[in-house]
Amino acid sequence: MKSQLVTALLIAGLNIPVFLELYKHALKSKAAWIRTTITIIFWAAAIATQTIAAFAGILYLYFAYYRHRRVEQDEDAVDVWHIKLSDTVMVILMAVAARMAILLLNLAYIIILDKLVKYNIKLQDIISYYSEAKLILKLILAMEIIVIAPIVEEFVFRYFLYDKVLGPKMPLYIAAIFSAAFFTVLHFNVSGVPTFFGLGLFCTYLYQKKGYWAAVIAHAASNLITLLFI
Repeated sequence: MKSQLVTALLIAGLNIPVFLELYKHALKSKAAWIRTTITIIFWAAAIATQTIAAFAGILYLYFAYYRHRRVEQDEDAVDVWHIKLSDTVMVILMAVAARMAILLLNLAYIIILDKLVKYNIKLQDIISYYSEAKLILKLILAMEIIVIAPIVEEFVFRYFLYDKVLGPKMPLYIAAIFSAAFFTVLHFNVSGVPTFFGLGLFCTYLYQKKGYWAAVIAHAASNLITLLFI
């Protein structure tokens, strides 16, 4: 029952924001039968795969709508949907440095859990599956961890939750904390709390300074480092 509830929360948390954006930009003006058909297909895929429907929806939104947006009124405003090559290199270097710092913090946290609290340390489920999987499945899981998850999670937690939902209603640093907290909770892994929360704050900072793809690249680099350690 517990695992089913976790799965349901993951499916809802990762797919509802994407579906709302799809409805707003692509479905709202369509005929009722088209809206119904696409809705059924989207949620069937979401239930079956958790992330593929959201991933496909984000790619569609990006190529059909988001990438055509340009910042025109304020020269200092961040062009959220575009990133320069020079910024990409800088973001990767920053992500590696941040991941190493967060790793040390998480190691100290795990020692406290193990020695003082006597908590049973567990890896995140997908990481456990990856470490035990055969080569073909490892490649599939690596694609999920390094490519699909960063694109979906940064859309949900940075673009949608932080920028569109929380940002307009509260100071940005409070919105960043809430976004990182929700990001942490939805990973359902107590032993990784400092990693998820620290990564959430770091990606929010990059989103604010360099845009969506900067946050995605940093998230992907962090996940790749995790796999390399495994």
